[in-house]
Amino acid sequence: MPQRVFLDAMIPREDFSVTEQEFELDLKRELSINDVAPGSAISKVLRKPDFQRETNHWTPEQVLSFIASFLDNEVIPSLILWKSPSFIFVIDGGHRLSALRAWVEDDYGDGHLSMAFYKGEISDEQRKIAKRTRNLVEQKIGRYTKLQQAVSSQVTLDAVQAKRAGRLVTRILALQWIQGNAEVAETSFYKINSQGTPLDATEEMLIRNRRKPIAIAARAILRSGTGHKYWSAFDEARVDEIEMLSRQAYELLFEPESSTPLRTLDVSFGGPVSPVDALSLLIEFLTIAGERSAQPLTLARSNEDKIGDATISVLKKALEVLNKITGNSPGSLGLHPAIYFYNERGKYSRFLFLGMVTLLTEKIRNNDSHFFKKFSKSRTHVERFLVENKATITLLLQNMSKGQRVPQMHSLFGFLISSTSDTGHAPSVEAAMNALGLQGRILDLTTSRASLHFSDETKSQLFIETATKSALKCSICDGYLQPTKSISYDHKVRVRDGGNGHASNGQLVHPYCNTSVKS
Repeated sequence: MPQRVFLDAMIPREDFSVTEQEFELDLKRELSINDVAPGSAISKVLRKPDFQRETNHWTPEQVLSFIASFLDNEVIPSLILWKSPSFIFVIDGGHRLSALRAWVEDDYGDGHLSMAFYKGEISDEQRKIAKRTRNLVEQKIGRYTKLQQAVSSQVTLDAVQAKRAGRLVTRILALQWIQGNAEVAETSFYKINSQGTPLDATEEMLIRNRRKPIAIAARAILRSGTGHKYWSAFDEARVDEIEMLSRQAYELLFEPESSTPLRTLDVSFGGPVSPVDALSLLIEFLTIAGERSAQPLTLARSNEDKIGDATISVLKKALEVLNKITGNSPGSLGLHPAIYFYNERGKYSRFLFLGMVTLLTEKIRNNDSHFFKKFSKSRTHVERFLVENKATITLLLQNMSKGQRVPQMHSLFGFLISSTSDTGHAPSVEAAMNALGLQGRILDLTTSRASLHFSDETKSQLFIETATKSALKCSICDGYLQPTKSISYDHKVRVRDGGNGHASNGQLVHPYCNTSVKS
């Protein structure tokens, strides 16, 4: 997946419906680079619609190419704007304006605007992409401040840079204005974004349902409660609670950041924090775990959240499921993500994750405490099946329709737990296939001609195969432990029975095994 530059902090968002004291500003027909510079009248009132997708769809090369096109007098399509009583909204051209302002501010996702926007919560991946973008721009174009100084002959430049510096004061971008009210502007936005680079299906779904609790919760979790506050219409107490719950969910789902190839089994439960993919995962996850209904409503059919309570409810229910999967709460099963939710080549599988979420949500909803004890009893065999048959499960998923994958993985986990609990050993692949209603043979396919060099996927596969052989296991259920996320220190002989705190009387176990299985 290509790296994308995080430019979302360059132009603030605002709700179309916000009305304040009207400002006086003629409808300009052109925009210069001075209009996006700090302190300019335009930059103070420039906004993106609150429903606009995140400005993070350009690669470092695209940012570089646009800045170069601006300075080299190449043709650039008109920006399309709409003026409300209080602000100027960018209907089309958000990436173009953001790239220019990023160059002016020297902020490609890691500068002062971004730090304030994300409250200092900037991932290593975001910093790495910002650094790469900055290096590209400085090598091929130069810093904005250097070209700006050259206009007054304060620095010496080569011929190309000198021409570009001269165009700083002459180059303009053409503007078009939408005439009409907020409804007209929003309709125009959808029409414009159905052409050129269309909205992703997930982005469009979020935009159209932006005031519904699952959409609000998904956006809040994705940015750990930072960035634009899609929940800002709620009162202060609810805003604070939404941000607190979102941070907790983000930590459980997306920390630590995953890297390729894998060099650790300490991987995230939610996979990579790629905005579109992560939002799609979060919508499905919150629909299952946050609704807590046998037949949850789709996002489109759910009601809008007027005061914030529905969003808080979704987040709390989702956290209850997450805390059953991982973390150090007493009921945590401490599932190891590399065992349950990653394939044989270290690739994250949302379908395995959502299948397990569906199963655990169902058991929590039904208050089925017996199931969790059964799971701990059969856990070592379930995990052996998952480790030994990762490639087979990947093949099964590839041969299922998209709509089947989550329900079938829910059924697979349920069958594995039930079968191994009854028989005391892991089932065969054929038995698992029959339980899922699948027919046919599984073929062990390998590439006939391997590359001379190890790919990142092969490196990840080698690491997983080697690391799982020596990974820590629970002393009670013999299941895999993830010590950085979920671990409990258990007295072999209880304190009430005379046990002490010496290391010889201690063992590492899952929180659930310590509080529910042992007792």
